[in-house]
Amino acid sequence: MRTLVIGIPLPRVSFDNYSFVSAPAFSDYARLIVDAAAVSRAVEEVVSGEAEHRNFAGHPVTNGPSTAHAFSLQQLLEMRRRESEWLLARGGVIACLAHPDVAHPDVAESYGWRRYAWLPAPPGFRYQEHLLPGFGNPGAELTDQDHPFAPYITELSSRLAYRTTLDEAAPNFSDYARVFARSRGGGAVAVELTVDRGRIVLLPPPLNPESDRALIAQTLHGCFERWSIAGDRD
Repeated sequence: MRTLVIGIPLPRVSFDNYSFVSAPAFSDYARLIVDAAAVSRAVEEVVSGEAEHRNFAGHPVTNGPSTAHAFSLQQLLEMRRRESEWLLARGGVIACLAHPDVAHPDVAESYGWRRYAWLPAPPGFRYQEHLLPGFGNPGAELTDQDHPFAPYITELSSRLAYRTTLDEAAPNFSDYARVFARSRGGGAVAVELTVDRGRIVLLPPPLNPESDRALIAQTLHGCFERWSIAGDRD
């Protein structure tokens, strides 16, 4: 089974590496890895014109209306949201390297688009409010040995540094969330969220992804394989 990887190139034969803008439809996959910070970088590069981005069809993406020669960034962002909803409705898994939510006020016609606006959330959970900024020491403590993504924590612990913690006081948190790793201070830094029939797995990002790409790719592939072996976990 192939995995779509967004924003953090990972060397593995079954991984398809793209940017948030250039990727094919998210909903064509059942496994998705996304670096949330890379989402923002791609969006801001389109907004500023700092770098040219093209969609999967090869059309330039611009911060304005779609034309015969270019595709609208605002339409692309709506498309990513729709694709993510479809992926989760089919029981897919999205592994997200979590960074704090931020605003992108200069996206044309977006009415205040934010970093996680493409990603659905459980009822009552809001990334803007409940994904709390936090910048702690490297390391994470596994609290759920049976979680399919436990190896990401055990294999990479010293190479991870959380950028967010989840607010466990969010409405009905225990109904849809499963914490499987915490910071040294007890903050929830690795959490599985149930959305529709699918799962979103929020993970602390690697400190030096450039130097650890092979290990990260191998570990995340193993986590997805463990997920498949576990089968239907509803």
